[in-house]
Amino acid sequence: METRQACLVDACAAEPTGGAPVGVVPDGDGLAEEQVAAVAGEFATTIALPDGDGLRVSGPSGPLDHHPAATIATVGFQHERGDREVGEHTLSTAAGTVETEVTSDGGVWVEQSPPTATPADIEESRVADALGIDPASIRDVGADFPPTLLSVGIDTLVVPVNFLEHLSGARPDAPALSAVADATDADVVCGFTFDTLAADTACHMRAFVPPERSVGGRTVGLETPALPAVAGGLVSHLFERGSIEDATTGVEQGHFIDRPGRVHVEAGGGLRVGGHTVTSLDGTVTVPPVEDDDIIEV
Repeated sequence: METRQACLVDACAAEPTGGAPVGVVPDGDGLAEEQVAAVAGEFATTIALPDGDGLRVSGPSGPLDHHPAATIATVGFQHERGDREVGEHTLSTAAGTVETEVTSDGGVWVEQSPPTATPADIEESRVADALGIDPASIRDVGADFPPTLLSVGIDTLVVPVNFLEHLSGARPDAPALSAVADATDADVVCGFTFDTLAADTACHMRAFVPPERSVGGRTVGLETPALPAVAGGLVSHLFERGSIEDATTGVEQGHFIDRPGRVHVEAGGGLRVGGHTVTSLDGTVTVPPVEDDDIIEV
């Protein structure tokens, strides 16, 4: 059996087991897609395979396009190991070239396309029932910010919640969540509030993935930890409509599933998302052999 170095890197995290876990395989050259998918399944999350200035990203179901969390994790890991210097770098991904930057404090920025925002034709009470929160907590702010579908590479239904107390108590119902996602063509249903834990963040968000859908990374139950693409799209949309004043800010996520994370966002004059990384595991993984095409006769 063949073995390769494999690390678990937490993106947008300040401490191990925070943020979004990404499997990084530094020497993944030559692995077939089915082998990479098997490794992703073993790690139960997104796998990133750097190759010079190129980056392959895959989940248990197969290859993924540009994935900001995987890019942040990979570049941060390379910088930590001395393989990538402070400054700007261009990576080649399945979605095209991506501009990144490593800052002097080890943070990583990744460029992102601005979101496309579309009003969602769905009742606030239906979304509230799917999230398991009081409909009044959405109606309080829904007049100023109705449910909206943000396309950020991940189609996300975003809804405002008045207070963190109400958002923290969300108990999503899987069938209702799936029905809301089907009705709005969303892959993720996300509640957010301007009521935050930290004074220097714009909002706190919780993102839930219906059982039959996938965003490529790990979930805890139905909830996913830090999603830089969604956080960036949300801040960009809020800034464009004048709901927040500071284009450079942060988004909190993952605290109620014990994976606290912070996504940094720059939304003025383009859009970038970023964060810090922590390597929580460094070891080897045994890669299964490529299955042959022999026909098994019964």
